Amino acid sequence: MRTLLCLLILGVFPTLAHARTTNVCTLLARNPSWHDHLLKAYDQWRVTPGTLLAVLDQESRFNAYARGANAGGANPSRNFGYAQANLRTWNWFLRDTGKTSGLRTDFATSLDFIGWHFATMERRINAPRTNVTAHYLAYKMGEGGYRRGASAPVRARANRLAAHARLLDQQLPNCGL
Repeated sequence: MRTLLCLLILGVFPTLAHARTTNVCTLLARNPSWHDHLLKAYDQWRVTPGTLLAVLDQESRFNAYARGANAGGANPSRNFGYAQANLRTWNWFLRDTGKTSGLRTDFATSLDFIGWHFATMERRINAPRTNVTAHYLAYKMGEGGYRRGASAPVRARANRLAAHARLLDQQLPNCGL
């Protein structure tokens, strides 16, 4: 009976199965190599580990093979991987960073992609990398979409992501990061 009830709840309320990560230490304990990847990405791009994790959480819920999650205005069939990067922007990232290859399903490369995106957009939209709301809007909607302005629901999602990033950054010292 309990199993049937759980299946019913997950079927009726599927978002419960994909709730935001609230305990980052548990997440990092399950994925020990992520610790070093987060530090390396932070050192290279100066985007906080909490921000990097919050973007991955929002975009794919840490599913390396996610497709079209939360595609808010973008073509959902083209968004893929941890970072939900579309192929055109991913290829721009590879060319711009001099990488000869990189998979959207690779955690470390996805962190680099997010850091590169924030660094690139910092110059293009004239917003510091610490302005997580502005950068997530540019990440989600593209530079042109960002300049045209976001709808209230998309802006609210970006504000929630920024708050989530701050929460994760506050938790990370307790995880040894």
